[in-house]
Amino acid sequence: MVKKRVVKGMLVLFVLVTCLLSFSGISAAERTEIRVGTVNSLTGLNAMTGKEHRWGYKQAVADINAKGGVYVKELGKKLPIKLIFADDKSMPDQAAAAMERLIKLDKIDLALSSNITPINIAAGTVCEKYGVYYQIVVSWIDFIEKEKFKWVAAMFTDTGSAAKSPFLIWEALPKDQRPKRPALLMEDNQDGQGFGMGFKHWAKEYGYKFVIDSPFAPGTKDFSSHILKYKAAKVDAILTLIPPTDGITLLRQMKEQNLNVPYIHGWKGFWTREFEGTLGKDANYIIHDGFWSDKLGAPGATQLQERFKKDFGQDSVSVGLSYANPQILAMAIERAGSIKSAKVRDVVFGGEFKGTMMGDVKYNEKGLAFKPFLALQWWNSERMPVYPIAPDVWKLKLKGK
Repeated sequence: MVKKRVVKGMLVLFVLVTCLLSFSGISAAERTEIRVGTVNSLTGLNAMTGKEHRWGYKQAVADINAKGGVYVKELGKKLPIKLIFADDKSMPDQAAAAMERLIKLDKIDLALSSNITPINIAAGTVCEKYGVYYQIVVSWIDFIEKEKFKWVAAMFTDTGSAAKSPFLIWEALPKDQRPKRPALLMEDNQDGQGFGMGFKHWAKEYGYKFVIDSPFAPGTKDFSSHILKYKAAKVDAILTLIPPTDGITLLRQMKEQNLNVPYIHGWKGFWTREFEGTLGKDANYIIHDGFWSDKLGAPGATQLQERFKKDFGQDSVSVGLSYANPQILAMAIERAGSIKSAKVRDVVFGGEFKGTMMGDVKYNEKGLAFKPFLALQWWNSERMPVYPIAPDVWKLKLKGK
């Protein structure tokens, strides 16, 4: 009887130990890496920009791991970061499914973002469900704020601030060169709607009125109806949020239909080298947004740009932002002394991270960090600074003027 009790007790102890291990996860001794999941547009309409975003993440993690990884006080050792990518296919529903897989199957510790607002909101909603810390870049922070996430932090700009730059550029022009009949061409989704609201606000503030406001569905193959409207309305400026492939289609069709617009300013789709390389001289005069410049003096920025040029044969205005995301995450893990989502989140919300590839980054108590946009003009394959305005460096060129 005593023997049976001992055996029974050992079985109970075994079950308890097994349960404790399953709930507590891998022990400190067994832990060999920090598993960071990231949704990314490996395919779909956002694949061009997704590629640069992914490259920035990989470079940052490679640099972190080359120094031995991240010291985690709770585990008493340094650990390398392992990035685990999942394809969001440039679609919100696919982003949600990808994040589910990362959390349930890949057993990630923490998560980093893709680079489109609806995609990141979808993935962030899944992270909220499971209590996994999700760190975003390249999503409108005012849209992220509306979601009232508890497990999501975001660094970018807001739609209102991003939408202000063209009006500041216009106001700096001689009065006879300022647009009189501007048009708005926004994606028909959360990104486009939010950005469009910002443009309309600043247009009213600065005394401009859009003569055409016609949304389009991403993936549009024929912009003829829009172009006919622009011709009829004698449009002299276009502000647009558009994917790279759609932007190329739009400009090619404008050329085919002999529509010349002096000022064209595009966000999201006009800054990739694929855009400029495909259009060649037809990219001249086009203005695009930028998130980062190696000329702003962040530690290691010049070297990062040179590495990008070596790999791609071109420069980038985005990779500093994507590089900074895992860089900040590593700082947060070390500061928290833990890879537990709650502890990492708590040091990011309201925290400041100095000397990143985006300079000093300060998050407010809601986990939001503001960084302003740049504006640059394509000219003979070079990116010339338009905003902030630096007339000694470059003066804006208007097509046909």
